[in-house]
Amino acid sequence: MSLDAASEDAPFAALPDAPLASIALLPAASDDPGPRHAVRILIPADGAAASIAYSSAGRAERKAFVRAPMVAVIPPGQACRIRCQRAGDTLALEIGSGFFAAQVRTALGTAAPQLVAPHAAIDPFIREIGNALRSELVQGHAVAGALEPLAALVAVHLARRYAAAAAVGAAPAAGLPQHKLQRVQDYVEAHLAESIRVEHLAAQVHMSPFHFARMFKKATGQPPHLYVVMRRIERAKALLRGSETGLIHLAAQIGFRTQGHFTGVFRRYTGCTPAAFRLESRQPAPS
Repeated sequence: MSLDAASEDAPFAALPDAPLASIALLPAASDDPGPRHAVRILIPADGAAASIAYSSAGRAERKAFVRAPMVAVIPPGQACRIRCQRAGDTLALEIGSGFFAAQVRTALGTAAPQLVAPHAAIDPFIREIGNALRSELVQGHAVAGALEPLAALVAVHLARRYAAAAAVGAAPAAGLPQHKLQRVQDYVEAHLAESIRVEHLAAQVHMSPFHFARMFKKATGQPPHLYVVMRRIERAKALLRGSETGLIHLAAQIGFRTQGHFTGVFRRYTGCTPAAFRLESRQPAPS
C-alpha cells in the first residue's frame, strides 16, 4: 500500500475538524452516535479491562478485548461500543485526525497512513504516557499544557507502529533482524500444538535465552511467552470460525493441556469463552 498523498490523505480530508487532543476516564458503557473523527487509544488501568464492539461495510459485528497491560488503538471513522469493567478504570486518549495527519507529515515527511482495525497490543510507550496522564487526572492536576506535545509524540508513534501498510511483513525497527525474527515466527506456527519454551526459540537463532528474549521484545513489543499465547489464541479463533472440532481436541491442537486451561486463557484475552466466540462468529451479517 502506497503512502503517497493522493491515496492516504483522503480518509482524513473527508472528515470534519476535531479537537487536537483530549483525554477522559471512560464510564462503564460508551456508545458512539456515529464515527469519531479522531484516533482513539484505550489504556486500561492495572487489573482493568474493556471490550470494543465494532462493525464496518455491512459485516457482522466484531469484538476486541483489551486488558492491562495491553492498549487498544481505534482508527478515525470507526464507530464502536465500549464496555469497561468499572467506570473510570480506562483512560481514553483522542487525537484529532487533522492533528494526527499534520504531525505525521511534519515528523516523517509522509501522508498520514490508514491505521489497522481495533485490536489489543502490548505498547510500553503508550502505556507509560497513559499512566502518567491518569495519575495527573486522578490527582486533579491540569494536563492541558502537556497534552498537545504528548499527543504529537503519540501520533508519530502510531503512524510508525500501527499503519495498515506496515502491519504485514514490515521489518522491525530494532531487535532481531528480520530473517531471524521470521525463523522464530515460523517455528512458533509449526509447533503451536507442542510446549514452546524460550530456550527452543532462542536455539533457532543461536542466542542465549536471556539475550533472545530481550531482542525479541524489542522487535515485536511482546515478550516471547505472550507472543506464543497470542498466536495460540489467533489459531484458536480461526479453528472456532472454520471447523466443528470439539473444544477438548481443539485445545490440544494449539498446545493447551486441558479444555479448562484453554477456556480460561481464551476468555482472559478475548473477553468471552470459546463456545460463545464460535457462536457469535457465525451470526449472519446485519442486513
